[in-house]
Amino acid sequence: MTERLALETQKTAPSKGKVATTAAHITQPHELSERSDSSVDGRNGARRSGQHAKLEKATLVVVDRALVDEAAAWITARVAATLKLGAREVGEYILDRFFRNDPALAKSRSPHKNASFRLLAEKCGTPELPISKTWLNNAVGVALMTRQLPATATAFKELPPSYQETLLPLRDPTKVEKLAKLALSRELSFRELRQSVAEERSKLPKARSKGRPASPIVIKVLRESLRRFVLPGGKRSFSKADVEDLDEQQRKDALQAAETIIDKLKDLVSKLKET
Repeated sequence: MTERLALETQKTAPSKGKVATTAAHITQPHELSERSDSSVDGRNGARRSGQHAKLEKATLVVVDRALVDEAAAWITARVAATLKLGAREVGEYILDRFFRNDPALAKSRSPHKNASFRLLAEKCGTPELPISKTWLNNAVGVALMTRQLPATATAFKELPPSYQETLLPLRDPTKVEKLAKLALSRELSFRELRQSVAEERSKLPKARSKGRPASPIVIKVLRESLRRFVLPGGKRSFSKADVEDLDEQQRKDALQAAETIIDKLKDLVSKLKET
């Protein structure tokens, strides 16, 4: 009985060697499979990284400079055209609505100049009016200059707004058009044009100061003499007591000075009557 049970046990239960063999058979391919997959993924990842690096390198190297230059020129032209049209329209609108199309009124420096326009300018630089006061005034200046140019003048109108504004200080439409033609023919830079404007302005005669014009020498001396003859207390002539206070030499000096003044006044009166 004992021998039969032992024999059955040997038949039904696998030996330790078979279990080890089976375990090794099961686990070993699994371990190899993990190593194999990891190695393949690593190689594929490295291959993909290498291809990506090559693509990035190729993208950085290949630059279409002609396309870049074309795009820059197109954008510049569009922006310049938009700004030029906008500035001209704004300037014409301001002249019409605020200054009744009167250039003299628009140019006036009077503090009593159109109050509504001043209020409009105060709104500049706010969300309601996102432009600067300088831009607004230049728009009016460009519109005024365009109106003053001869009918045949075209160079100034072709310039971009920044160039037009640079020419405004010249004021003379003839000189403005002349420099505008120069800027177009020689393709002057903004800095070069500004320098040309400065040179032209240096040739202009210096403007007189805005104060009262200087008095002629005759009027100046006579006024000064009358001012000095206003004596203390508001008197306009000397009293007998003033003369008596002088000693003999002082009286002689005073008499000589008075006679000299009288002679000069008589000479001036004679010349004034002759002219």
